[in-house]
Amino acid sequence: MTELSMSRRSFLKYCGGIAATLGLNQSMIPKIVSALTSDGRPPVIWLHFAECTGCSEAFLRSTDPGVADILFDVLNVTYHETIQAACGEKAEQNRDRTVADHAGEFICVVEGAIPTANNGVYGMIGGRTMLDIAQSIIPHAKHTIALGTCAAYGGLPAASPNPTGAMGVKDAIGVETINITGCPPHPMNLVSCITSYLLNNEMPSLRSDGRPYFCHGQTIHSGCTVPHACMQGYNCKGPRTYNNCHLRLFNEESWCVQAEHQCIGCSEPGFWDNHAPFYNPMWMSMFATYRPTAVPHEYQTTASCNSCHSSDIFEEEESHQNDPRKFQQAMHREHEIRLMTSQSCANCHPEAPGGTFDPI
Repeated sequence: MTELSMSRRSFLKYCGGIAATLGLNQSMIPKIVSALTSDGRPPVIWLHFAECTGCSEAFLRSTDPGVADILFDVLNVTYHETIQAACGEKAEQNRDRTVADHAGEFICVVEGAIPTANNGVYGMIGGRTMLDIAQSIIPHAKHTIALGTCAAYGGLPAASPNPTGAMGVKDAIGVETINITGCPPHPMNLVSCITSYLLNNEMPSLRSDGRPYFCHGQTIHSGCTVPHACMQGYNCKGPRTYNNCHLRLFNEESWCVQAEHQCIGCSEPGFWDNHAPFYNPMWMSMFATYRPTAVPHEYQTTASCNSCHSSDIFEEEESHQNDPRKFQQAMHREHEIRLMTSQSCANCHPEAPGGTFDPI
């Protein structure tokens, strides 16, 4: 423990956080300490491609322990373009030597999408395309972790019309990846993933989309700890967003919904195209008017029907349906009721300042 630059107290607290993230009993802390201080930790090569460096920035703002302690003492990162001391040819030589000496052993963390159009010419590093660098390094890794939504699914660089042909790592290179998503993902999720590998000699169990169950196994809505009432009726994507933001606060302080902001689903495939626009003027007006007295908005049932129909018509018809939710959706389509627009807000709030069919 004395070999680590962080204090023993800080390190033990951090290991306790890893155990909690992985859903392990606190009795596992000694084993986690042993795994993270052993000489057998594999080197980690951290590659940057088409991204904003936000995933690394999340690490840079980690405290107790700090970024240097995590990246170098805990994760054994040997190459990271943003914070490494070496630069230019010297840095590339260090990277390539690690790949050659530890082929089939090192862990590759990829941050950012990979431009593939016109042989990858739209993304260059040191005279080489990002695509070429990825093809020469990633296939030699024992495991590849796509860190952030851009690396996993393309993210913002792959948003329509995507002139650079940006893709997630799996689609661009054709290798299986462990996808730790978010914009940015919580730093603890990456450390916990690698710790799980050190403990069990295998990566944690994955969903069909490559995301680990321990951090992407449940929706935010299912366990949301909102302090000011549910925002499901305010275009919150929590009911269909799989992440552990509400369980692992950034720097143990806060997260989006706690700061009175709806979830925008940043960890999901097609994040930018499927969820945008995130706001429009009508949504902002509705939010400002009704948010202070908000109550949980469950799936809409009779709220939109009562304006024109008696209160029991919907329930009577729904009781004969094999799939009530499917029936609800069919009726919404039939009546052109778009639940994720400000028009649906006006259905329940007749005093609202008008309603539009624009996505909110």
